Amino acid sequence: MSMMTWEGVQIQGAAGIIEKLASLPFKRVQHKTTTVDAQPSLPGVKAIIVMVTGQLLVDEETKPQQFSQTFHLVEDKGYFVYNDIFRLNYA
Repeated sequence: MSMMTWEGVQIQGAAGIIEKLASLPFKRVQHKTTTVDAQPSLPGVKAIIVMVTGQLLVDEETKPQQFSQTFHLVEDKGYFVYNDIFRLNYA
């Protein structure tokens, strides 16, 4: 079962994740990726762990927000997101 942590709140299952993403209060988000790092994980299983950092520009805002996201891709008739951790980096 897939799991996502959004700003410290854990959500399990595809339906819960879709519901959370659909409930976010903004209409448009522009992503600017700064770094991407990936490594194989779980010996004996086709899986990859990925970490992304970057900036988000939401709706009509002019100051981008920094973010980091780590997700775990697992192969099962194609890859799917098994775990996803997202954090805004407030400074």
